[in-house]
Amino acid sequence: MRNLTVVMCSVLFAGLAWAQPSPVAEKKPATPEALNAEIETLQAAKVAWREIPWKNCLLEGLKGRARRRGLCCSGSSSTAP
Repeated sequence: MRNLTVVMCSVLFAGLAWAQPSPVAEKKPATPEALNAEIETLQAAKVAWREIPWKNCLLEGLKGRARRRGLCCSGSSSTAP
């Protein structure tokens, strides 16, 4: 039992002695400008949902979309434009 304890301790200490420091720990803190630049490189350049003209009211936005597609404002519609 004593031999097993000695072997386990020597393996543990050898592992700690040969361990390398984490590369994350060596990084310097980034400035806000560097973080913004990194965020901009990760963002997709042209995403469809960013080009949507947002409305305050969902119904107003849906009516505008339907008008552009030619789906509303027909004589048989029961809602007022």
